[in-house]
Amino acid sequence: MKHETLKKLAGVTAAAAMSLAPMMAMAETVPSALVKGGALNLRETASLTAKVLGQFPTGTMVEIVESGDEWHKVEVGGKSGYMMAKYLSTEAGSLSATVRTNTGIGLNLREEPGMDGAIITSFKPGTRVTVLQKSSEWCRVSVEGQEGFMATRFLTFGSGSASAGSSATGKIAVVNNPRDTQVLNLRQSASLDAKVLAYYRNGAKVTILKAGDTWHKVQVEDGRIGYMMAKFLKVTDEQGESQPYTAKLINVNGGSYVNFRKGPSLSASIIRTVPVGTEITVLEHGTDWCKVDVEGETGYISTWFMK
Repeated sequence: MKHETLKKLAGVTAAAAMSLAPMMAMAETVPSALVKGGALNLRETASLTAKVLGQFPTGTMVEIVESGDEWHKVEVGGKSGYMMAKYLSTEAGSLSATVRTNTGIGLNLREEPGMDGAIITSFKPGTRVTVLQKSSEWCRVSVEGQEGFMATRFLTFGSGSASAGSSATGKIAVVNNPRDTQVLNLRQSASLDAKVLAYYRNGAKVTILKAGDTWHKVQVEDGRIGYMMAKFLKVTDEQGESQPYTAKLINVNGGSYVNFRKGPSLSASIIRTVPVGTEITVLEHGTDWCKVDVEGETGYISTWFMK
């Protein structure tokens, strides 16, 4: 009898363990999402008037604690708060990136996230990769059928194909709101929370300085420069001519300087290096290179090192 009772208890315990296993597995899996469409605010409560705890750029990975129709409760960067659901993508492989180095040397794909991770292979600048997971240091990516890790600082992020963005850069676009009574905002940065610099009605022409999938950096015919939502711009086949404008140097590779070259090529001789943060005048804007004026001297700097 005692033996039979033990057998029954063992059976119940095993059955309980089997029924709990899927629940435990689900509990251990925290759904994640990627920020899309520009800088996204993390708010204290689920309201547009709530205190902003931080702002996170496109490609940032967040953990969803509680999901909702309009707002998700998330954890990101050691903080907990709320983000608007429509600006978070939970679809796997929804974020793409481009390999960007200023040395012309390929970027290593590694087996593990670290400089000591074994190198699988390397990919040349301009290669498109699909980002599966993203952190401030490393990204798990899929590229040309291979999976591994790449250093985040050598990737430029944006969802969608490279051809769509690059083909629109430099062209003239026309403001194309759904209704003639509507206006399109020109914003200071690529975010719905950014300051509105001006607004334009249908038919206003802009030159696309840097194309993206959600936002285009543009110069309006009145000379103003800012960002407009791509879906409200109709791109034409006409090539635009931007007026000279001021830009500030950044270094996506984390360095303190940017190379100022004699020609629009990595093989062109370097005139000198220019510190990050320096303001320069852009004379001609191109997809990969800009003709610029730096303190009275003319040369070229990679488009990717300006904002």
